[in-house]
Amino acid sequence: MMTTRDEYIAKMKKQLDEWNAEIDSLVERGHEIKEDARAKYQEQLVALRAKRAEGEKKLEEMQAASESTWEQIKVETEHVWDAFKDAFSTFKTHFK
Repeated sequence: MMTTRDEYIAKMKKQLDEWNAEIDSLVERGHEIKEDARAKYQEQLVALRAKRAEGEKKLEEMQAASESTWEQIKVETEHVWDAFKDAFSTFKTHFK
């Protein structure tokens, strides 16, 4: 069963909100990281935030997409989303 455009956008927005909350939690835990690992942590956090911003931009594009461009933007967004999900997972695993 295909989800509607609005359902798909709502699902993506919800996932982004969850990731934002987790990033905020990771930022709080960053204060507990040892000094020698803090620079790497900060560097990866900046990269993660950049990927999140790219995901937010794609979500905005999806919301503004016409019916003729919707499917293409959906595919592009899924690629961005997968990259963000992978980066986020790697970040969380590395800095548990």
